[in-house]
Amino acid sequence: MDSHKPMSGSSEERPRLIWLMGFTNSAYGFGYAAILVTTPQLLAAHGVAQPVIAGMTALATTASLAVFALAPVLDTLISRRAWSVGLALLAAMLTTLVLLLPAQSPWLGATLAADALALVLYNAAVGGWLGAALPKSCDSTISTWFVIGNSSGFGIGALTQFWLVAHLPAGVGAMSVGAATLVPLAILPLIPATDLGRKAMHESFGDLARDLSHLVRQGPVLRILLLFVLPCAAFTLTNAFGGLGRDFHASDGLVSVANGVGAVLIGVGASLLARLILKWASAPLAYLSVGVLGAAFTLALLTLPHTPLTYILAVLGENAAQSIAQVSQAAITFGSIPQGSPLASSQYGLLGTAALIPYAYMQALDGYGYKLAGGVSGSFLMDAGLSLGACVLIVWPVMRWIAARKLEIGADSEGAIRTAA
Repeated sequence: MDSHKPMSGSSEERPRLIWLMGFTNSAYGFGYAAILVTTPQLLAAHGVAQPVIAGMTALATTASLAVFALAPVLDTLISRRAWSVGLALLAAMLTTLVLLLPAQSPWLGATLAADALALVLYNAAVGGWLGAALPKSCDSTISTWFVIGNSSGFGIGALTQFWLVAHLPAGVGAMSVGAATLVPLAILPLIPATDLGRKAMHESFGDLARDLSHLVRQGPVLRILLLFVLPCAAFTLTNAFGGLGRDFHASDGLVSVANGVGAVLIGVGASLLARLILKWASAPLAYLSVGVLGAAFTLALLTLPHTPLTYILAVLGENAAQSIAQVSQAAITFGSIPQGSPLASSQYGLLGTAALIPYAYMQALDGYGYKLAGGVSGSFLMDAGLSLGACVLIVWPVMRWIAARKLEIGADSEGAIRTAA
């Protein structure tokens, strides 16, 4: 019997506790809260200007774009399980260091960027592993709970990290945050193992060079890449809210609660709503629709006074829209990975990199809008205007692609990529 044929039999059965497997992504969300919420809060508390904070977080997000160049390594040498554990340990150490460094440290920006890259690589390792290990009938389920895991981890981090660092003795808070990043690793044993063990380095990289070349030329992959690199539904304002509390006269406690409890509750609720939406609407259509509605919501915020209540409304609304967009995006990504694919992490890293690109340049553009308009209204106008314009630009091609099934990767694409040797 050829052990490398598409899996059947018991492998087609839905594994138990798929929802819990999604919480492996909580390590990613919790770690990224330190980058996007806690560190900006600490910098703002030390008097660092918002444009500087936005530039630093944009640099970190930009550094994480290197994931595609590095993600192919996750498909070689050792199992994806081992890569996941190792990268989580590295991210935990870097997160601790980020929170220990003083606001004026020349090493803070570089450490923040390295932490972001380690976290995104962890996300690619686990995402590729799940995409290849689970039956394709599980795509909508794992995409929903993978996003819930991210938002839950992010929300818990946003709620607790600043308090831990500010109130515990020097160093203890930072180390507590780093240790908490590793808690979701306890879930990894639930994920089915698909790796075939260590391979010779020259064989692995020789195969990857050929197969990656084929992967990036696939029509559906290229179309998904184009959809993801446009700022249709990135909602990067959620990444800036940690440093915008004072623009709305919101206290540090309110900032933590809104981005913590608010992000968790609204993230879970919106993600479950997205799963219902995907039952009657295609994932690309849902992705563009929430982009348009979210941009309209952002523009509506411009008419409201800059009060703590408006801050809470903005945080909850933007996080809800982002969660729906991310579930749709995850459904597109997981659905594009053939079961048992030896390039699963490479493909997840490629599409994940495309999805991160808008976070990098939109974070910088939102900060530039803030500077031009002399306040948060400039950020809102910049974010909503570009997102709405991107949706209008791409909606007609996407509708034609959906009708012609040109965003789907069929069984023939699996045969075109090598099976594990």
